Amino acid sequence: MGLPMALIDVEQALNGQWRRFEGAVDIVRVQDPPVDTWPDLREAGFLPKPQVVMWRAEALDSEEKYLAALSGKDRYDIRSAYRKVAEAGLHVSTEPLTVPLLDAFMDLYEQQVSAMRNGLAVALQQRPQILAEADTYRVVTVRSGDALVGACLNQDLPANDEMRARFSAVTAGGRGDSLTRVLYVETLREARLRGRRWATLGRDINLYGHVVKAGLFSFKARLGFVAVPGQLVEPGSGSHQADRVVRFEELADPTLLLSYAPAPGETASVTAPLWLDVYTSSEELDVRPFRGPGLAGTRVHPVGRP
Repeated sequence: MGLPMALIDVEQALNGQWRRFEGAVDIVRVQDPPVDTWPDLREAGFLPKPQVVMWRAEALDSEEKYLAALSGKDRYDIRSAYRKVAEAGLHVSTEPLTVPLLDAFMDLYEQQVSAMRNGLAVALQQRPQILAEADTYRVVTVRSGDALVGACLNQDLPANDEMRARFSAVTAGGRGDSLTRVLYVETLREARLRGRRWATLGRDINLYGHVVKAGLFSFKARLGFVAVPGQLVEPGSGSHQADRVVRFEELADPTLLLSYAPAPGETASVTAPLWLDVYTSSEELDVRPFRGPGLAGTRVHPVGRP
């Protein structure tokens, strides 16, 4: 299903006319609001935010330093993921991208997306471009015998000092989280081996509760990745928006977004740590699972409550 949304202008957001959409949409949005209106929009309950965020982590010079920066629980989960993979007799490797490997990945990816309520098969649309740049890719694979059960398409971008995870997919089942953890930790390892400063997990739509879920935020943050405005990593990626969540019809409860911290001017706002804003109808929501490194803080916004 699509996301019920009302697009309004700054004046409608500030004078209260947006309320006529309150019972008909999940989100009321101001697209590309001028930077000088951001303080007033915040006061009116509309949060200026980047359209997309990128998740990145420093590869550091050793795996020990990377793991030491995580919590004890998060380190345990990574070790447990590798243990489960070993116990299942799976083989983890890094391979060049070939047509047969890409075809096998796309089959896996399509199965994964088809199981999502609002999944978008973006990788299928980008297949020609991926093949045209195949020599820049290193693919982390997990195999059961000859069968591909998990893979992450990583693109080496030396000009950006970055190894970027473009797309990943794993088989359905209870070991999905474990496989994905292994894929992303291996992506960090590949960045380290190639001397890249950054490993990134690609772009997310900056709204966790529709196409992407709140759990994905937690998953990436617990691996030590930090969400930053997309334009910091990839200039020109995405725009500015100011959102207000007003109900949960197609959105999940809770829904998360990352908003700009108040700062003087656009550049200062974009480069400052982001705020995590949690929208929920629950009075007892535990926000601890939504912790993450590099955040300015966390705020909870009640929806549908007096």
